[in-house]
Amino acid sequence: MTVLATARSLLPGMLVVMACAAAGFALARLPGAHLLGPLLLALVLAALWRALVVRGRPLGRFEPGARFAAGPLLKLGIVALGVRLDLRAVVALGPWLLLGSAVGALAAFAVAEIVGRRLGVAPALRRATGVGTAICGASAIAAAAPVLGLRAGQASAAIGAISLLGTLGVLGFVAWDALADVAAASLGTLAGATLQEVGQVVAAGSIAGPAGADVALLVKLSRVVLLAPALVAFSWWARREEGRRAGGEDAQASQSPGWPQGRPRIRWPLPPFVLGFLASGAAVSAGWLSVGTVALVSDLGTLLTTAAMAGIGLGLDLRAVPGPGRQAIAVGAAAFAALLVAMTAYYALIG
Repeated sequence: MTVLATARSLLPGMLVVMACAAAGFALARLPGAHLLGPLLLALVLAALWRALVVRGRPLGRFEPGARFAAGPLLKLGIVALGVRLDLRAVVALGPWLLLGSAVGALAAFAVAEIVGRRLGVAPALRRATGVGTAICGASAIAAAAPVLGLRAGQASAAIGAISLLGTLGVLGFVAWDALADVAAASLGTLAGATLQEVGQVVAAGSIAGPAGADVALLVKLSRVVLLAPALVAFSWWARREEGRRAGGEDAQASQSPGWPQGRPRIRWPLPPFVLGFLASGAAVSAGWLSVGTVALVSDLGTLLTTAAMAGIGLGLDLRAVPGPGRQAIAVGAAAFAALLVAMTAYYALIG
């Protein structure tokens, strides 16, 4: 297929994707809607467009564009988001703050894995919900989706669940501030250490004024940088499970007559887009990119991942969401509670 023919096949779906992404950004500027973020809004809008326009039929001419957005565009967006991984800022945060965020992330993810297994939740869904709760919401889920093999319905369920729980969390901080005399630093610290989306963190932290918002964002940054090791761990985990399956298949095949003895396949330990994510962070940490370039590439990453969420939404049948959605809410609620308890205990201990 020629380049022109490929572009023509992608155009119908990409037009819908871009329209939903643009609408997601526009809606995210409205009061209250910023708590949901453009990624979730774009995904929901695309899913609604499919439900109203396609009405249960195959996507047809819209499918190539939707697949392109949910595949290559998503991976390119993850590489661009790597510029947010500035190790100089990580060092400046100090060891106690980073250690606390790591402890909280491990607690949240461990509880998500344990509860998810007990409830029979699919591995990809429980791990996506866990990483979204533990680190940085929809962005973390979008980044981990290709590694986890997350399906459209699972991505929607995980993102929707953590957005709902995070919004309820903001309301909880509002009630806490109204009912008790809470110091700005304490409220901002716990908001940054537990809430998922940046918009939620800013909203909750600002309850205690500018000082609370500043502390909340600082603590949130210490969680965002954990996305890099999380992606590396997920990649290793996926390769390990794939190797086990392949090893079992090879053992069976070796017992068959005529099984060819050849060289084992050599694979990268990490997917290329994860290596690109880490390379972007390394470039920023080394000071090779200007502040303006970092801001531009970061915005591009947000735009591409939002478009990718719209592509995932186009592939989503809303009738399949309720089951995974209820599971994701249960897993997310348990992980969120574990994160809140762990962070409250940690900061009480070191404070």
